[in-house]
Amino acid sequence: MRREVFCLQPEAARRKPDLLLMPFDTNFPPDHQPLNGAPFRAQFNALNDLITALQSQLAPLVPVLNRDAGGHWTLAYTGPTQAYWLVWTRSSDCATWASTGDLPTTDFPSTDDALAPAGTSWWQVKICGEGDNNNQSTPFSNVISFGPVPA
Repeated sequence: MRREVFCLQPEAARRKPDLLLMPFDTNFPPDHQPLNGAPFRAQFNALNDLITALQSQLAPLVPVLNRDAGGHWTLAYTGPTQAYWLVWTRSSDCATWASTGDLPTTDFPSTDDALAPAGTSWWQVKICGEGDNNNQSTPFSNVISFGPVPA
């Protein structure tokens, strides 16, 4: 069996590697080339940097709902101040998303009673800001689901 050994040329060994500054390249790795771990790490780090930068740009613009095990709801949002949020739900009673009313920002932290449709076997909730009365429009928040939600 023949083994191929790859080593750096002396002039390349003296050069300071610039792999840490490598931008993400969608054409990497080239076809039919020997594998080397450093360029792959550089690609993953560059891709991670792009994802992190995108998250930091979008995070202030999208509200995030959280619920703890005790049924207490919190809202994370660093965009413009909202007076209220539109609550959207769908449930075993109504499988289509529908607005179920407004919830003032001052009501957060909130409870299940303020957000959950009564007497349903499953339900989902999301919120958004609606642009009127000095309120900003926002994208929908994440969706939080309870019970056996159908696909």
